[in-house]
Amino acid sequence: MTMAFACWRGGACTILVVAAFVVAGCGAADSGAVADADAAAEAVDPREQFAGTWRLMRTERYDQRGEPLSDLMHPTIGLADVLGYLMYDGDRFGRIVQRVDRSAEDIQAALEGYEAYFGAYEVREAEGYVRYRIAGSVNPRLTGTELESFYEFSGGQLVLTPGLRCPDSYVARNGCAYGTTGIQLRHFWDRVAPSQESGAAAEPFHGFWAIDRLERQSLDGGDLSASQYADGYLAYMPSGQMAVQLMRPDRRRYEGPRPTAAEAEAAMETYASYFGPFSLEPGEDVVVHHRAGHLDPDQVGTDARRAFAFRDGQLVLQPPVSTDAEGREVQTSVYWNRVSARDSAAVAPTRD
Repeated sequence: MTMAFACWRGGACTILVVAAFVVAGCGAADSGAVADADAAAEAVDPREQFAGTWRLMRTERYDQRGEPLSDLMHPTIGLADVLGYLMYDGDRFGRIVQRVDRSAEDIQAALEGYEAYFGAYEVREAEGYVRYRIAGSVNPRLTGTELESFYEFSGGQLVLTPGLRCPDSYVARNGCAYGTTGIQLRHFWDRVAPSQESGAAAEPFHGFWAIDRLERQSLDGGDLSASQYADGYLAYMPSGQMAVQLMRPDRRRYEGPRPTAAEAEAAMETYASYFGPFSLEPGEDVVVHHRAGHLDPDQVGTDARRAFAFRDGQLVLQPPVSTDAEGREVQTSVYWNRVSARDSAAVAPTRD
């Protein structure tokens, strides 16, 4: 085996452990079979092996030489107890990882303990990495950027190795500047099996949905203004897990690498996100989101009931009626467009 650095845009580096295999003695008679096998491999979309829901099981830490990193070194990176899910469908993905010890009393820690982003991805199979194009992130600095991770499938797990992290220093071309020990993280994800509880009734939900618009009406029939989201995904997966991420327009980037208290508050006010299992109410057109994780720590463990309808190719969700500042009873409707690769013909017929 050999060890080498691979560097991303901006100079961040990661370590590759490369195994070299030499194949000899293949005669000309085998060339046709090899060509057929290569053609069959090329016909398979490499994203198919990613499709589904993955739960984060553990994270391993190494220094920039590939040696295991002591827990005493940079304990704030990669050691926390977390709950995290990664969802892939077609060319879309969503990722959320939440520290379980977050508290609303410290808004900066609450924000930094909730990592969430979504967008499109591609698999560079020949190079062995996956590229994520981030359409939206709870961290405004990530929105519109790209992240790349080496990947491997090992023992039924997806192992992702992102770029080398260098805390409190700048990243140099071949490692970390100013003598800081770099941190190489390796994330191990288990595939979540399809749920047997949701059944056929949940199939029309499965896939990724993109936000279209919000509408608000008073119960007396008057249309009200509604603040719109710039982008966002809602995912319902065959695993029985769901996740939502919504981003307001014109969010401001942090001035520094970490947010101030004011910047953290603004980031949380302009982003909505939670995740967890979902279920359907028997005999009702109601889906319940059981929020195992939430950007707002005070909302972890709560349920969100949403009336639903499939209408004109869209999914329409309605939270319970609320009362606005003027005392009017208001019904909000959230419209979603399907963006997953799933066959649209399988979507349930119109239900009102």
